[in-house]
Amino acid sequence: MNEQFLYKRAFGTIDYVVFGALIMVSIAIGIFFAIKDKKRNTSFNYFLGDRNMKTIPVALSFVVTFQSSIMMLGTPAEVYTYGIQYAIGAIGVSVAYLLIILIVVPLFHPLNVTSVYEYYQLRYGTKSVRYLGVILGVIYYTLYMGIVLFGTALAIQSTTGLPVWMSTVTFAAAATLYTSIGGIKAVIWTDVFQSIIMLSGILAVIMKSTISSGGPANVARIGKERFNFFNFNPDPTIRHTFWTLVIGSIPQYFYPAITQAGVQRIIATPNVNTARRMLYIAAPTYCIVWIIVLLEGVSVFAYHSLRGCDRQVTNPNQIIPFTILEMFHNFQRMSGLFIAALSAASLSTISSGLSGLAAVTCIDLLKVLKPNITDQAATNISKLFVFMYGIISTSFALLVTNAKGALGELMFVFSGAVAGPETGMFLVSVFFRRSQPKAVLFATCVGVGFSLWLMLGQTFFSDLTRTSYLPLGPTDHCSGYQNTTTATISLENTQIPISYLSSTASSLNTSKPLNSRSTSGLKTFYSISYMYIHLLGTVTTIIIAVVGSLLPLSKEQHLPVVDERCMLPFSIFIPSFFQRPFHKCRAKEQRKQNDIVEDETDEILSGEQCTNV
Repeated sequence: MNEQFLYKRAFGTIDYVVFGALIMVSIAIGIFFAIKDKKRNTSFNYFLGDRNMKTIPVALSFVVTFQSSIMMLGTPAEVYTYGIQYAIGAIGVSVAYLLIILIVVPLFHPLNVTSVYEYYQLRYGTKSVRYLGVILGVIYYTLYMGIVLFGTALAIQSTTGLPVWMSTVTFAAAATLYTSIGGIKAVIWTDVFQSIIMLSGILAVIMKSTISSGGPANVARIGKERFNFFNFNPDPTIRHTFWTLVIGSIPQYFYPAITQAGVQRIIATPNVNTARRMLYIAAPTYCIVWIIVLLEGVSVFAYHSLRGCDRQVTNPNQIIPFTILEMFHNFQRMSGLFIAALSAASLSTISSGLSGLAAVTCIDLLKVLKPNITDQAATNISKLFVFMYGIISTSFALLVTNAKGALGELMFVFSGAVAGPETGMFLVSVFFRRSQPKAVLFATCVGVGFSLWLMLGQTFFSDLTRTSYLPLGPTDHCSGYQNTTTATISLENTQIPISYLSSTASSLNTSKPLNSRSTSGLKTFYSISYMYIHLLGTVTTIIIAVVGSLLPLSKEQHLPVVDERCMLPFSIFIPSFFQRPFHKCRAKEQRKQNDIVEDETDEILSGEQCTNV
């Protein structure tokens, strides 16, 4: 049985109906809010939902906004090829969300800003840092949306045979339509609907593959080599260890909260306490969904191993789509449900990105250049911005499609190089009072260049030590399913499909399984785990910004006057229990000062009374 025949048998009319229903319901939600809020056509409502959004919907939206097709395809493939050790990163995710609650919520919510980059002008009193943030944010999200579109379209082509360009245009058009007409309310409520679809698709795969494998105990027995949780080796060049996963995950999962999409959700809630409750719900939800997706990879591996046919596909990201077709070829609607789940993951990311980019362009560019523009006119123009960014992202996705691999990797690498320096720019602005705009600008640019250099070196330097894949399952019963064009190579006594080497940078960090070689100098530098790249960009930016700000000022320069609302003290990291003695001492001292003032006032009043007498 060849794969093309499998496509036609597994994906039928009903599957297309299920898939299409997701698109239509998402658009219908946008139309609903466009009609409902027709009389409140303001930027405050369009971008922030009148800052009156409910806790649970915003929490679910916060979760699915940063879970795209990369997670649904790349995370199970990660487990399939490298094991479930990636789950340790949930510790870093939890710490990142705690930092968001301690730093981002109390900082941004009281400021009453619409764009995240308004903060930098309030902080420094100049537009230079603000515009640098705008440029980095627009580049990051535009490229990221293009990659998400391409990844989803590629998976759909693998399962349905639809051309990549057709799927790309369809997704972009749907997300652009309901985002532009419905605003942030439509985005959040479609995220809620799409989160249900996503979870349904994931659970369907886990349950079916687990049942077919003989139950959870059998899955654990077959996939025991994939349960490689703990590796405490401190070597930073090892792809995944306890330290790289925990420490490296913290800045990676903190960064989304300081993007426009993250801040929009935080400040769309009525008050600080509601925003904190939202994140207290989002954090465990994110970790649970993440671990569920990891378990999906183990169950799928057990399914193929028990059948005696470990699928040999073009790249690991196709493992899940091909598994769906094989497992559910006798079940109508199930293939369509998975494609709908995959599409939901992408639509949530794309719509959030479009809404965020439109808000940034409206607040940071349009209203700055035309301060007298009416709010209704700005809101209407913002809807055009949504369409503009939808076209740009679609163009990037199609450009990746036409590239021969290197350009697509380059785009992902470039977008990833932005996040670390931008995180450093934010942290040094919040906690270092003496930071100067010019030093921050220079440090951020150096951080971007440094991160880009490291990531390009990892991508294109061929003579590096790479982490080998775990042994694949048996293939002795693959005669009816194996693609005759797939060749295999021997690697440490394990047969690996040579096509596995073409895995994309977006999900597997373009890791290629090569035999270990000794490295030194620049090779060692390029061999640093990809989990540390974001952290290195952040730390580099902070160090250069601090050193540059501490240099002696010229006579023409002076320290900027700092708006206290833009700063946070380091005491926020000290638990309140340990702060109580200090609070009591300060309160006691304050009472003494008040008593002294009262006594002096009484003496003055008494003197005046005596004089009057």
